[in-house]
Amino acid sequence: MRIHRLRLTVTVAVACLGPFVAPDAATGAPIGPSQHFAGRVNGQTSPATVRTVCPGPSTSDRLGSVAGGQTVSVRRVSSGQGYTGVSSQVYAWFVQNQSVNGHHAAKITTYGTRVALPTSARVPCDGTGRIEFSSCPYLAPCAAGWVPTYVKVRYVNIAA
Repeated sequence: MRIHRLRLTVTVAVACLGPFVAPDAATGAPIGPSQHFAGRVNGQTSPATVRTVCPGPSTSDRLGSVAGGQTVSVRRVSSGQGYTGVSSQVYAWFVQNQSVNGHHAAKITTYGTRVALPTSARVPCDGTGRIEFSSCPYLAPCAAGWVPTYVKVRYVNIAA
């Protein structure tokens, strides 16, 4: 009787705590075709914080570098958000900076793997923006069916 009660208690505890302590089952799994995904910036969904380095006074139109040590990643979801179409990778880039300093994208090939944000990208020192997550590389002609998703970001100048 005691063993049965102990098994029942352990089973209930695991069932209740599993969603809180179990790692994401898709972490490290390769991204594949026909999959839905959600983007993360520094482990956060919208709104996420991106730290910038802009010594001196900030103005609304001033640009600076992205501070090192920041990441993007994707998580597989059952529906909605982004869709890979026929592709097996996801690219992430700052939406507003393509014309500022060339194009800077991070390539993500597995779920849950954190990939470094390009520190060469120039972004607003403070303010808001978006990072696009897309299985189609920037400005590439891609097959129909892919759907991008976005994470809203707030830029915070750590050098002010």
